[in-house]
Amino acid sequence: MMTCRDLAEKLGAWKAGELPLQARALLSLHAAWCPCCRALMATYDTTLTLSAELADQRVPDEVAAAFDTMIDRAMDG
Repeated sequence: MMTCRDLAEKLGAWKAGELPLQARALLSLHAAWCPCCRALMATYDTTLTLSAELADQRVPDEVAAAFDTMIDRAMDG
C-alpha cells in the first residue's frame, strides 16, 4: 500500500519518469483516491511552471543582500 508520505517522497522522480512501472501504478492509484495528494501534485506542477517562467528573471541586488543576511543569521543561531 502506498502512503501519502511515499507519494511526497517520490513525486519528483515520478514526474520525471524515473520510477519503475509498478511504483508509478501504485502512486497513480493512491493519487486517484487521495485529495490531499492530488492537491500536492497540483502544487508541485504549479511550482515547476512558475519556476520555469521566472528562471530568466534577475534578482534585485537589495533582495539578494537581504536574503544573504537572513541566511547568515539563521546559520549563526
